[in-house]
Amino acid sequence: MRPMERLYLDRLFRRVEGLLAAGGLRPGASVLDMGCGVGLDAEYLLERGFQVTGLDVERHDGDWKALAGRGIRFECASAEDLPYPDDSFDAVWIKDALHHMQQPERALAEARRVAKPGGPVIVIEANRYNPVFYFHLTLFGGHQHFSRRRFRQLLGTAAGDYALARAESRCLPWDAAWLRALLGWFEDRVEGCPLLAPWLTYQIAVIKGGAA
Repeated sequence: MRPMERLYLDRLFRRVEGLLAAGGLRPGASVLDMGCGVGLDAEYLLERGFQVTGLDVERHDGDWKALAGRGIRFECASAEDLPYPDDSFDAVWIKDALHHMQQPERALAEARRVAKPGGPVIVIEANRYNPVFYFHLTLFGGHQHFSRRRFRQLLGTAAGDYALARAESRCLPWDAAWLRALLGWFEDRVEGCPLLAPWLTYQIAVIKGGAA
């Protein structure tokens, strides 16, 4: 994992770990990483002490093989039709993945179904109109991130606590230590600025598991 990627995950996890603890999630808990891609988040969650299952609609065998040897289980399946019975996991983690799904409402319903009743379903998505993302990810990369309004519509049928957090930490290509420190300083101030935070922060929601 590149240092800038770890910075990104470190900052993100600091923003959600209090919500996870409030939901009763502790090291040793089982977590489904839904839309896991090559497994970066799964690896990070493993390092935090969780039992991790990664699921993605595409196989990433080359990346998954090494992580599977460390104890992460990987499955290739659709998030809209999860191959698990009800109440299978203590928590479900969905980061930077929901906007890729053709039926995000169904994927959220499936996430709640396989989470134990009351267990946290953590949903993390970029703000569509963050100018850091908009040009290179939305216009040129084809990522259809949700607006803040659409994000709340998706979650509107599930009671939950919301927390907005962080500016983007992967927008610069260099991993120099001084740059990471500068970026961290800048992001702390963006998060605390009422004018900038709505545009430059990620959207984070924690909703309760259990079929509606």
